[in-house]
Amino acid sequence: MSLKRLSEIQRRPLEMVLDGLQGTDPETSRRAGQKLVGEAKKYGLNLRDYLDLAVDVRASKDADRFRLPNGMAASGYEAALAQLNLPIRNDFRSGVTLQAAADSFDSTPGARGLFPEVIDDMIQWSHRQDNLERVEGLLANSRTVSSTELLSRVVQDDSDALKTATVAEGSRIPVDSIETDERTVRFYKHGRGIRTTYEFERRVSLDILTPYARRIDRQLELSKVRAATNVLVNGDGLNAAAPTKGISEFGADLTGGKTLKDNYPALMKFLVKQAAAGTPVDTVVGNLDSYLELFLMFQPVVGQKSMAEHLQEHGAPNVSLVLPVMQNIKFQLSSAMPAGKLLCYSVGDTLEELKEANSNIEESEKAIQNQTITYLKTENTGYRLVYGDTRTLLDFTA
Repeated sequence: MSLKRLSEIQRRPLEMVLDGLQGTDPETSRRAGQKLVGEAKKYGLNLRDYLDLAVDVRASKDADRFRLPNGMAASGYEAALAQLNLPIRNDFRSGVTLQAAADSFDSTPGARGLFPEVIDDMIQWSHRQDNLERVEGLLANSRTVSSTELLSRVVQDDSDALKTATVAEGSRIPVDSIETDERTVRFYKHGRGIRTTYEFERRVSLDILTPYARRIDRQLELSKVRAATNVLVNGDGLNAAAPTKGISEFGADLTGGKTLKDNYPALMKFLVKQAAAGTPVDTVVGNLDSYLELFLMFQPVVGQKSMAEHLQEHGAPNVSLVLPVMQNIKFQLSSAMPAGKLLCYSVGDTLEELKEANSNIEESEKAIQNQTITYLKTENTGYRLVYGDTRTLLDFTA
């Protein structure tokens, strides 16, 4: 099923979008919730994004009621939470608490579709620390697809003119070709869930789920990082695995117990040669041991200066050697990286994440239909390489 365009979403007052959701009849509320989820599903959106686009807060009744403490108008999603007595945190002044949210989910089955979003809001409010490992730092792009997608690769023009952007008058303009393969992008399903019993639901406040949901959120992100790392290292089935180079090729001294932290000149020579080959490195990926090696490499040494620094203090010329392409190289943590290796690449043209449309919204449908409150967080993601020649594995043990 192809997705509808976002421009086709009609903005309507809040009461029209939530029509029937707060009905006194549980079955009516459940049907209204399923209808709302179904509308979001047509566009490949979760309920948070759909409500932001579909609700015209200014056209709603009592629009002044939907204002944030700073005076700004609430978004469609925030207005829906206020209307349904659902919080993003305990707000005792407004009488909206996490216990009241549990009551809302119990009496208004249609509102249970928003359960995953409310739990996520609780996590962000009570736990502001980010995960150590996040997939965003590994990606060039992330987009939503409605069906399977074929793998593709770039076939570069063999003209020598590729070395420059200048094209002589009347000559051929070099053009790279993007070719698709019959093989498809492999999708991974990441997720975990918590189901509460009826007695649990009646007797405890909703915020007791926060630490459990936080663990699920971290596990899901770790799973995505592992899948992305696997494609970066081993290829996507069409583009080959990243080639490996030993740091000793660049003059590293590994004798007498010396490791990566003792061989900064060799690391710099490797980065310079990568840039000279047309594949400059702006991102390195490694595990915690690799992070420690790099951290110790840059620990300060007091009282030692180079000959150039001593001469500059006495009037010698100061040559600025800052190269923008090599100045800001970011380290990304991945526990899935092999020991003793760094994956080095340019992040902007290497890895793309594909999110399968409706994989999240299906869990909202289940939440509405079930009699018990269930927190399920899943994502279906696939990863493909944009260019296959940007990655190099640096083995700092050989």
